[in-house]
Amino acid sequence: MLFRPANLLRSAAVCIVAFLFIVLSTSLPYAEPTHPLVLKEKQDDWIPEDLQRNPNIIIVLSEAFWDPTKIQGLRFSRDPIPTFHALQEKYTNGTMLSPQFGGGTANVELEVLTGNSMRFLNSGEIAYEKMIHHPIDSLASILGRQGYTTTAINPFDNWYANSLNVYRRFGFSRVIPIEFFNPNEYVGPYMGDHAVAKRIIEESKRSDGPDLIFTNTMENHYHYWSDKFKSNSIQVKGPISDEALAIVETLAQGIHGSDAMLQELVKYFGQLKEPTIVVFFGDHLPHLETDYYVYRESQYIQGTDDPNFLDKMYRTPLLIWNNYLPANKEIVHFSPSFLSPYLLNLAKLKGSAYTDFLYKLSQKIPVIPPKPYYEAMGINEADLSEYEQRQQAIFAEREDAGEYADEFTGRLMSEATQPFIIGYGEPTIESVTPESINVSEGFVADWMKTMTLIVRGGRFGIGSILFADGKPLPTVWQTETSLSASLPKDMYEQPRGGLELQVRVVDSQDHVLAQSRNHWLPLTGNIQ
Repeated sequence: MLFRPANLLRSAAVCIVAFLFIVLSTSLPYAEPTHPLVLKEKQDDWIPEDLQRNPNIIIVLSEAFWDPTKIQGLRFSRDPIPTFHALQEKYTNGTMLSPQFGGGTANVELEVLTGNSMRFLNSGEIAYEKMIHHPIDSLASILGRQGYTTTAINPFDNWYANSLNVYRRFGFSRVIPIEFFNPNEYVGPYMGDHAVAKRIIEESKRSDGPDLIFTNTMENHYHYWSDKFKSNSIQVKGPISDEALAIVETLAQGIHGSDAMLQELVKYFGQLKEPTIVVFFGDHLPHLETDYYVYRESQYIQGTDDPNFLDKMYRTPLLIWNNYLPANKEIVHFSPSFLSPYLLNLAKLKGSAYTDFLYKLSQKIPVIPPKPYYEAMGINEADLSEYEQRQQAIFAEREDAGEYADEFTGRLMSEATQPFIIGYGEPTIESVTPESINVSEGFVADWMKTMTLIVRGGRFGIGSILFADGKPLPTVWQTETSLSASLPKDMYEQPRGGLELQVRVVDSQDHVLAQSRNHWLPLTGNIQ
């Protein structure tokens, strides 16, 4: 059912030529020999005053981003990630050894944002749900104390993995969850990466000072069956089953969207006269069906006993681009918990005692694998004991935190100077059509069961619902500045002077995230 048949109307000569081309190019990872980045990456006319500003730091955790051209024997009709490959040639890149495979994004976020390591926690748990019950110092709070506007963008339910509360406790000043995205921004079953890039750029424009913007993405999230997207524009050939090829094609389509997002960001920030660092990485390898189906089918691994299983299945690609630093390509390999200390050092920003400790440790032990790999990778467990003790102190309640507690906890919220904003704050109602409803006898026809209200204002998204006298109305999103809603006849036939209208942003668990001020809709005429 996943087989993509050849076009039977092709001439035999064309088929033979195509066959010979495939045979002769089996050593190529894809058909195109080069993939130039078709954009001016950055300006080169910086003046000293421009460079005195602290850099924007944009961190993109790209869902399941990985390079499938690493699978020997597969041939791609074109490079699925040309931007990433082109930037690799000039900018710092490498890998991070993820603590996760196929899922568990929040645990990777934890490492990246706080410097704490899943190696000292139960790998089967979501640390956001189990561990983050009080303020935890993070890259957001560290930079927030230095005048940064700190924003987290999450194109998924705000309640999932307790992310909204966690971002608040990490010190972010604004969180934009999926409830504030638009319903026409989906690509397949998930929110598209372009919608995330759009909001990164918007938030950068919103603030006058430097920004820290952290985001995860969803477009390339599992599953990878052939019907996920409207169409797959990259064809894959190779000595594996049609079903496995279809899965790889869908993966290629998903990461192609991720690569397009990277290009969009580089294009925008490359022309921005603000020093900017963009970090782009995959959180874990994609789950290509049960028992590593595609990985085994393609001989990428022999199985879980593959001697290179950890490197092959847990190392994710990392790129660190900037628009202002002198050319200095570096190849890096480290654990995600060392990314924030690395960035602070790169940007010449003040860290905390903890990040300073982690940076120094990363120079000695850049990669922390699971314990069974310590000996093979030359790691002395005793060299990680202080790291583990500090982390235990951070996660403990303050009164039980031990000797390291004061360094990381109690002071955080008292030093916060920015308000916490969900989405775009309070939505507004600027006007409602009709401006009033005449309920005189005969004015409203008996056959009319509902009346359509048009609300103008904003900023409206997926979660925006119009309420009348506290009751939700069937609401249709039209644009970021307009909604339509059906007002049932029985609500304006009752003897009353008018209706209180309000737009609320409601999530899938009926939590209200934001709400507008009330808008009075008069009911005029003779009310019986």
